Amino acid sequence: MQISIVHGPIRKAFGEETALKMIKNAGFTMIDYSFNTWEGEEYRLGENYKENCLATKKLMDNLGLTCYQTHAPFEFKYGKKIDESERTYRDIVRAIECSAILGAKIIVIHAIAVPFEVDFLQYNLEYYQSFLPYAEKYGVKIAVENLVNSVFWTPYKLCNFVEMLNSPYFCACVDVGHAAITGTPPESFISGMKKGVMQCVHLHDTDGKLDRHWIPYLGNHNWDNIIKALAEYGFDGDLEMEIIHSYDFLDKELYAAMLVYAKQVGNLLLKKFNQYKE
Repeated sequence: MQISIVHGPIRKAFGEETALKMIKNAGFTMIDYSFNTWEGEEYRLGENYKENCLATKKLMDNLGLTCYQTHAPFEFKYGKKIDESERTYRDIVRAIECSAILGAKIIVIHAIAVPFEVDFLQYNLEYYQSFLPYAEKYGVKIAVENLVNSVFWTPYKLCNFVEMLNSPYFCACVDVGHAAITGTPPESFISGMKKGVMQCVHLHDTDGKLDRHWIPYLGNHNWDNIIKALAEYGFDGDLEMEIIHSYDFLDKELYAAMLVYAKQVGNLLLKKFNQYKE
């Protein structure tokens, strides 16, 4: 098990190469790679997406960085065609392929919000199942996350949906902050998951009201209980620090220090995990 960190905010601020070097210098050996694109990054999943991804893989290899999970782009919306004729759908397909190139085992693909009159579960079943041929082709699992704007607000609902997808290429990602602000204590959400269904997690803190994505111990989550629940579950993925808003009010010159602090916090969580596992 390793501590990983989502690299999107660092890449957005400094570019790919500098971001990866900063993450490595902070002591991380694993990242959660974000395929979401910001202004000026349209090339990332464009015509030369394979070459771009291979260059990133080479850089990661040179730095000694690995990748367990990735984030698919978030741009696809309800009403668009669920096939590769739609660019935002094609970008997700390319992200699945690129995840395999980076060596990731899992890609997190977000469920799609739908109008009130549309059946959320039926629409998203079709949406997720449309990616199954690509998951099988590239050997990457697709994780369904308990998003705030979905209906997966309890472990039962999340597990039930993954089981409805009916393939070993689908699993669940438990976001502890989303659990907290949708009414279930994170440790209870984790404990309520069926064995083997939860294969990745997103760790961050909140005030229990909004989706803060703060570094652990800056909100009101009970981290001893959360880590104990993960250990008792038998979780064996990465401990991913999804602290994307911890940089929001920082000068860029402080990003490196924040990364070092995040690694220290991650090390503490991993230490607690190993103690509870024993």
